[in-house]
Amino acid sequence: MTNYLSTKLRTFLGEPMGEKCISFVDGVDKDLTIRLIERGYDKAYVLLGQFLLMHKKEDDFQLWLMLACGATHREAHRISICLREWCSTFL
Repeated sequence: MTNYLSTKLRTFLGEPMGEKCISFVDGVDKDLTIRLIERGYDKAYVLLGQFLLMHKKEDDFQLWLMLACGATHREAHRISICLREWCSTFL
């Protein structure tokens, strides 16, 4: 696990996924939330599904986030860390 956990990441990792909105994922800001929802990724578990479909390959997932959803490199990196750490905690 990373040495530094943002408040948003700590909160996300503190409980099961449930029906959390995509905006709860660490690294997802307001603008990216809108773009993800427009592409059908309205819930955190839907984005997690994409991460798992990509076999948790963080580089591929980050590239997909940047190309398909307009995420910045920093956002994509933080999102993949968030989902990786959630998987490590709950799967």
